[in-house]
Amino acid sequence: MNVPTRIRTGAPPRNARVTVLRAAAGLAAAMGVGRFVYTPLLPLMQEQTGVSHSDTALIATANYLGYFLGAIALALLPSGARSRVLFRSSILALIASELVMITGTDVRLWLAARVVAGIASAAVFVYCATAVVGHPSAGVTFTGVGVGIATSGILVVALGPIVSWNMLWAAAAAITAGYAAIAWSLPPGAPPPLHQNSSGIRASPSARWWTLGTSYFLEGLGYIILGTFLVAAVSTGGADWTGPAAWVVVGFAAIPSPLLWAKALRRWSAESLLAVALALQAFSALLPALVAGPAAALLAAVLFGGTFMGITLLAMDSALGLGIPRAAAALTAVYGLGQILGPLAVAPMLGDGFRAAFVCAAIVLVVAALLASATRRR
Repeated sequence: MNVPTRIRTGAPPRNARVTVLRAAAGLAAAMGVGRFVYTPLLPLMQEQTGVSHSDTALIATANYLGYFLGAIALALLPSGARSRVLFRSSILALIASELVMITGTDVRLWLAARVVAGIASAAVFVYCATAVVGHPSAGVTFTGVGVGIATSGILVVALGPIVSWNMLWAAAAAITAGYAAIAWSLPPGAPPPLHQNSSGIRASPSARWWTLGTSYFLEGLGYIILGTFLVAAVSTGGADWTGPAAWVVVGFAAIPSPLLWAKALRRWSAESLLAVALALQAFSALLPALVAGPAAALLAAVLFGGTFMGITLLAMDSALGLGIPRAAAALTAVYGLGQILGPLAVAPMLGDGFRAAFVCAAIVLVVAALLASATRRR
C-alpha cells in the first residue's frame, strides 16, 4: 500500500471533509472488503468446498499478484492514479470479481477473479490516496481500511452460521457496492510535486534506501502470512465464530492506528517507530504459534491490526525523507512482491497446521525490524 504521509495544508475546509470521507469509503470498499474479505471467508470455504490448503494459498497469491501488477502499472503510468474513468471502472471490476467467486468451485476461476480484484483494488487505493494529498485531515482516509476489515469480519460472524460461503461472497459484493457508492464522486488529486533533497538536487539510491527497501519487502512477506491465515489458524480447534471475530478485532485496531502513528511521528523519527512497529508485528505472529487460547489470539489481532497500516505510513515517510524520485512507488512494488512470495513460501508448511508458517513470519519480521533500525539517520 502506498500512503502519502507528508501532508500539505490549505485545502478548502468544506470540500476537504467530504473528500476525505469519500476516499475513506473507497479504501473500505477496495481494501477492507474487496481485497481482504477472503481472509474471514477462508475457513468456511475450506469446510464447505473441501479446497486444500495449497489451493487457498495460491488463491491468496493470485490477489497479491494482481495488486503488484496494478501498482507497477500505475508507477509506470502515473496519470492513471488521477483517472476518474479508471477509478470507476476498477470499482465495477472489483464488485464483478466478488460475484464471480459465487459461480462455482473451480479454482482456476477463483484465481482469475482474485487477480482482477488485486489489480482493481490497487487502482482504487492509489486513486483515493492521491485524492487526499494536501488535505489537513488526510490521515482519516486511511482509517477506511480498518473500517472495511471490521465490516468483513462482522459479516462473517453474523451470517456465517446461517448462510453458505457463496451467499457471503454475494453479501460482500453488496457491501463493496455500498461503500463504493459513497466514493463514486471522489474528485481526482492534483499531480504530486517532484521530491528533492535539501539541496534541491534529485538524489540517487543510497545504502539507506536499499536497507529500507529490503525491510519493506520483508514486511510484505511476513505481514501477508498473518493477513491470509490468521483467521483460519484461530478457527482451528475453536468455535466457528472465533476466527471471524478475531478479524473484526484486527479491523477495529486498524481504524485508529494511522492517526496514532502519525501523532507519534511528531516526537520520534519514522525509522525508530518503524523498527518498533515491525517488532510488535513479529510478536503478533509468534503469539498464535506458541500460545493457544482466545487471550493470545485477541492480543495477536490487536497488535497486527494496530501495526500494518502504521508500518506502511512510517515506511513511506522515511522514503520521502530520502528525496528519491518515485521512492513510494518503488516501495509499493517491493511490498507487493513480498506479498506474492509469502503464501507460496509457507504453503509447504501448512499440512500440519499454521504454527511453522507463523514462526517463519515472525523471523522475517524481526529481520525487517533490524534493517529498519539500521536506516536511522544520524
